[in-house]
Amino acid sequence: MITRRTFVSGSAAAAATGVAASQTSPAASAAAPNIPIDRQAVVARHRVVRDAINTHSPLQVGNGRFAFGVDVTGLQTFVPFNTMSEWGWHSFPLPPGQQPSDFHGEVWDTHGRAVEYPIPNPTQPELSRWLYANPARINLGRIGLELTLPDGRTAVAGDLTGIRQELDLWTGIIDSRFELAGQPVHVRTCCHPDQDAVAVEIDSPLVAADRLAVFLDFPYADQQEFAEHVGTYGEPDAHRTTATTHRNRADITHRMDSTEYHVEVTWQGRGVFASEDTNGGELVIRTAQYGTDGHWADVAGKLSELVVDDSLTALVDYRLLGDPAPGQAKRLVLAYTYGGRDFEIVVRDNETLSIGAAAGRHRYRLAAAGGTDRLHFVCTFAPAPAAHSSSAHSSSAESPSPQASPAATSSATFAASVRSWRQYWLSGGAVDLSESKDPRWRELERRIVLSQYLLRANEAGSLPPQESGLVNNGWHGKFHMEMYWWHGAHWALWNRWPILERSLPVFDRFHDSSRERAQEQGFRGARWPKCTTADGSEAPHVINALLTWQQPHPIFLAELDYQAHPTKATLRKWRDIVADTADFLASWAFWDDSTSRYVLGPPIHLVSENTDPKTTQNPTFELSYWRFGLRVAQQWRERLGLPGDPQWQRVHDGLAALPVQDDSYVLHEGVENMWTEKNYEHPALIGAFGWLPGDGVDIPTMDRTADRVFTGWRFSRTWGWDFPMLAMCAARLGRSDDAVDFLLHPSDGFQFDDAGLATGGPFPYFPSNGALLYAIAFMTAGWHGAPDRPAPGFPADERWLVRSEGLTPAL
Repeated sequence: MITRRTFVSGSAAAAATGVAASQTSPAASAAAPNIPIDRQAVVARHRVVRDAINTHSPLQVGNGRFAFGVDVTGLQTFVPFNTMSEWGWHSFPLPPGQQPSDFHGEVWDTHGRAVEYPIPNPTQPELSRWLYANPARINLGRIGLELTLPDGRTAVAGDLTGIRQELDLWTGIIDSRFELAGQPVHVRTCCHPDQDAVAVEIDSPLVAADRLAVFLDFPYADQQEFAEHVGTYGEPDAHRTTATTHRNRADITHRMDSTEYHVEVTWQGRGVFASEDTNGGELVIRTAQYGTDGHWADVAGKLSELVVDDSLTALVDYRLLGDPAPGQAKRLVLAYTYGGRDFEIVVRDNETLSIGAAAGRHRYRLAAAGGTDRLHFVCTFAPAPAAHSSSAHSSSAESPSPQASPAATSSATFAASVRSWRQYWLSGGAVDLSESKDPRWRELERRIVLSQYLLRANEAGSLPPQESGLVNNGWHGKFHMEMYWWHGAHWALWNRWPILERSLPVFDRFHDSSRERAQEQGFRGARWPKCTTADGSEAPHVINALLTWQQPHPIFLAELDYQAHPTKATLRKWRDIVADTADFLASWAFWDDSTSRYVLGPPIHLVSENTDPKTTQNPTFELSYWRFGLRVAQQWRERLGLPGDPQWQRVHDGLAALPVQDDSYVLHEGVENMWTEKNYEHPALIGAFGWLPGDGVDIPTMDRTADRVFTGWRFSRTWGWDFPMLAMCAARLGRSDDAVDFLLHPSDGFQFDDAGLATGGPFPYFPSNGALLYAIAFMTAGWHGAPDRPAPGFPADERWLVRSEGLTPAL
């Protein structure tokens, strides 16, 4: 069970129309007042262009609840990137004779009271592991090109020349061009905005020559908690794939244990769709080398011995093939003949090799017929089969329909993608840094633009996102409720409320179970989960059970909603959520007779997760967030015409002071060797004044704390969202140069690759992108109490000329 620590050794009108007065520095305002930002120009200058294959970082098309990652061919030809959704989940069978309801966690002393927490039970190891890992998100399938060389061999990545691939951010279309043996290939790829569908248009003389076709392959679920490539193609007997064909359509059903989903493939013109399981033929291993440059072993004989019934399935690793290069990453370079055709493939360590008849059991081939150079098709994925009748309806933007609609044509899908992405870029906020004199403006603007694309493609669905979005799996694809703030709050400041409002109902869905959780533990109100899936149940783990900083999140998000929509409807929408959240905050604080104050913990896991939960008490960030939550909850009662809650007020007024040692704040009360042993992980103590508005904070003390954090923290052992948090603290303290520097910090934990995918945790780490966008809006539009000047978080000189539209100030 891997924890997070394992990875660290303007206005509503502007939102609707995209037109608002630009906000700039004084010098820029004098030169060009109120000239709208050329949003298309801003987006266009950061389009992604590649001229070589990247095996680590995909380009993606997506609609926020479904995304498709591609390699340099515009599909998943040479790299098995993933096709993922918010609805695609799988559970392995339960341990024999056990049910989830049988689970009992550990009982911990909680201020003299025995409380059971969802912590793995050593007497129920199998059930504990099952509950932690299931359900898990799945890869819905792989779509790639079958490319054949003139001599009949299957092409490998090294056979491609003249590569140029471009992601047009403005339209959501990936244009991929390359040559194979002197023949051009042009592939265009996009995603439908309202259906979980990928449209592909391939144009090449290789299509007519029957040297280019498309394959679809369906993996079985794997049990890897963190994997770039999700699923295994090496267990063909563990699942079942069936297909029926029609004139221009194939309907595929994929079943894995209790999971079932459907794929509809439609194509234009004449085509041939067939299972590759029917090919058959003799499998012969011609050559096989395992190792790395300069260190190779001939393993052809060993692999030949594993061929059974003209099929070969094996996990590629040193235990099977020997170890010609100890301690180094190795690969298998294999040439084989199957069914009269020659193939050459490369398989990396710890990947499953599956070839022959068994491998084709879940693989299908689509080829054009009739001598055309074009192969245009759409693949639509859905949890239920499409209804081909007049009663069929499109899935909504808020959540996938239980029954998919018949797929649109490829041309209609491309047109829908263009319209949808254009509408997205023209709505909400925008920032233009191009008039700045600081040479770093282009990199910062690139990060801003690419983050907006990626989060709309990966994180605009009806559930809070997992930390790697829909690129791959982390924590078995579950999402973290404490991280929902970083994934979601930026939509509010960028005035993209229609997107945020798709996932905000998660609090309503989890409300009853969160009340039950609090009641079972002897508290009032609702205790929100940490690591969960769509059902709101907690994955058993000591950190999941004892982390607390997600508890005030609903109040913060409700307040953002009210600031944007100060109506009775907003008050009614959040009333019970705010009240039950505040009830839990008040009841979870314990009165300490010996010090005459309310305290937080133990047991508690604080934000940084690097202290002993059985002894940790009164962490700085959580104390400030508790004060914020209770204060704002009282304001909500006033808005509702209700008297203040006396218990909330007693706890708010009686909470322990934020802990201070040597004239600066520390992680938690009584911490030892703070600045030599605990100066790593999240520096959340400074988040109390920056990210949060500073309830309980003494500003001179925070300024001294910032000095120590900014100069003495081990930034090589932090997470990606820490740097925007540091930037916001610096901005509130008036240290704008530091604020900008943190957004461009050289740490390996806060970098953005050419596609905008960020480091900072398991790769990619989307809290880095979301935190960046929130901090940019914070520094540009300001915050309550910010200096009265444009872009108050940026330096007040001509190094940074920030033009903006449609952004909302932070709290």
